[in-house]
Amino acid sequence: MDESVDTLRDRCAAQVGDLHRTIEDWLTGRVQRTPASFAVFADAHAPDFTMVTPDGVLMHRDELLAGFEGAHGGAPGLSIRIADVTVVHATADIDTGGVLVTYEEHQDGPAGRSVRRSTVLLVRDAAAPHGLRSRHLHETWVSRER
Repeated sequence: MDESVDTLRDRCAAQVGDLHRTIEDWLTGRVQRTPASFAVFADAHAPDFTMVTPDGVLMHRDELLAGFEGAHGGAPGLSIRIADVTVVHATADIDTGGVLVTYEEHQDGPAGRSVRRSTVLLVRDAAAPHGLRSRHLHETWVSRER
């Protein structure tokens, strides 16, 4: 199966954008706190997911999910915008390979304004939305205003 770069970029942008809308909806409380609404976020992450926060802290999936679940409704008024989604590299194996993607995340909310530059490794998974699931995320502060 041959996938064009534009199509792959569109799928990656959709995955990143949809995930951040899910984050925004959960943190603002726009969605109800139900197992089904939480699963949308949880299922977007591979079982062996890891993350390096903008402050340099390594987190594993279980830690991330526990913190996220407890943060429901904790950021009313939060707005997240994603920009500059770029496919850095994709493996040739369309069914099981990975895609390395960079993007900028702009947040405006109760904690202030911030911009993060992120690199995410998306692994291909036919059962996941857009056929992609997050395996590793590394975020770096670009700016923060409190």
